[in-house]
Amino acid sequence: MTARNNPPLAILLFIGAVSFNAIKDGISKLLSSDITPITFLSIQYMFLVIILALPISIYFGKSALIPPRIGLQLLRGASACLGVGFYYWSVHYIHIADAIAVVFVSPLIVTVLSPWLLGEKSLGIRRITAVLVGFIGVLIIVQPSFIGETPGYLIALGAGFFISFFYLLNRKLAPESPLICSVFHSALCASFFLLPLLFFYASPIIPSQLPTLSSFAIFSAIGQIGMIAAFRLAPANIVSPFIYAQIIAATCVGYYLFGAIPNPITWLGILIIVGAGIYIALREIKLGKAT
Repeated sequence: MTARNNPPLAILLFIGAVSFNAIKDGISKLLSSDITPITFLSIQYMFLVIILALPISIYFGKSALIPPRIGLQLLRGASACLGVGFYYWSVHYIHIADAIAVVFVSPLIVTVLSPWLLGEKSLGIRRITAVLVGFIGVLIIVQPSFIGETPGYLIALGAGFFISFFYLLNRKLAPESPLICSVFHSALCASFFLLPLLFFYASPIIPSQLPTLSSFAIFSAIGQIGMIAAFRLAPANIVSPFIYAQIIAATCVGYYLFGAIPNPITWLGILIIVGAGIYIALREIKLGKAT
């Protein structure tokens, strides 16, 4: 395995990234009654732009601040904003558990589209089965009732669709620039779409919220960097199924922040997801050694 093709490391980075995202989501839930989703998204991406601009200028030159393949970069930024934004929108119509269950079809979409859009080899029947088993684990954990207004499910499906394209575009743009520049370009393009919306949907921030929002920004930055790094090291259809690890991390965060104790059914779902993930990881290690 080369530095550009290391599925085990990519999987580890991606699991770490979605775990940090789960912590970030838990923090956002703590302040959800006071802070709008647009404000959270703007903090997430604009913080990255601010902290990365100077180091990139020093080490790579000011020209590195300009995103290559600007069309695809803007598409990636829009996909990130729409994916998360549609998720927040969907929970106004349906239960959070139902929204998660629908959004988590994204690995299946990536698995189907990556051979066509990225020219990557399609997954074999064993790994496709493992992806489906992992999705079943998600359904067991969230136990969706699938009752609610139809538009909510269509919006959640849209969220999963845009998140899938964000994953695919991460992989597509991986060779274009160094990792830290790629993270900056993604955040810059997302901020391009969010900045106008702040004039209409920004929330007032009081000093007592600053420590919590700072933690949110830091965890968001770590998650974003880890996610983009993962897609530089392995094909999208191998990395994306490990989005299911986020539901495990979210369960732990829910227990720590809100005292939500997982029931036996939840633990069963966690075991299924972990088992499917371990199978995919071991399968990739075996195939990597064989090639």
